[in-house]
Amino acid sequence: MRKYAFVAAALAAVAFAAPARAQTGLPIAIEGRAGLAFPTGDFGEALGTGYGLAANASFAVAPTIALYGGYSYTQFDYDSDVIDTDRTFNIQGFEGGARLALPMTGFTPYIKGGVVYFKGGVSDGVDSDNELGFTGGIGLNYALGPVVAFTPEVTYVTVPAEAGPDASFIRTDVGLRFRL
Repeated sequence: MRKYAFVAAALAAVAFAAPARAQTGLPIAIEGRAGLAFPTGDFGEALGTGYGLAANASFAVAPTIALYGGYSYTQFDYDSDVIDTDRTFNIQGFEGGARLALPMTGFTPYIKGGVVYFKGGVSDGVDSDNELGFTGGIGLNYALGPVVAFTPEVTYVTVPAEAGPDASFIRTDVGLRFRL
């Protein structure tokens, strides 16, 4: 029991530890992201590599913990070897969650996890209902200055479907984060 209490105390100390540099400005940041998406599982059988765009805002509740929320859009082409069509499939909606960073000199690795509320659709106008899903990822915050950071990230997204395969994909993208 004491071992678990020690581990919990150590995790809390890391999470709430102040970084060595002084904090300036508001604990709010905005971010734009762009990258590639790779469908996985049954969802990926008829789809090829896609691309995605996203924008989000975050609020630092502690020096190493931030809450984020935003909107993302990902589009996939159908694999021409499986389906002969020029239609596309897109999945888009809101996402939000928490990000835990580990401050280091020069860069800050982080993990994130959250929920998504996405809707899928085919380019000819057939849309699905909004569905609740989950996301998790890892990234790196590399400061380019006191306000701007470069943020490469790999994220796994899964949205359970009532009929058909779950929509799941791996998103690899880069972003620019601006601290206000």
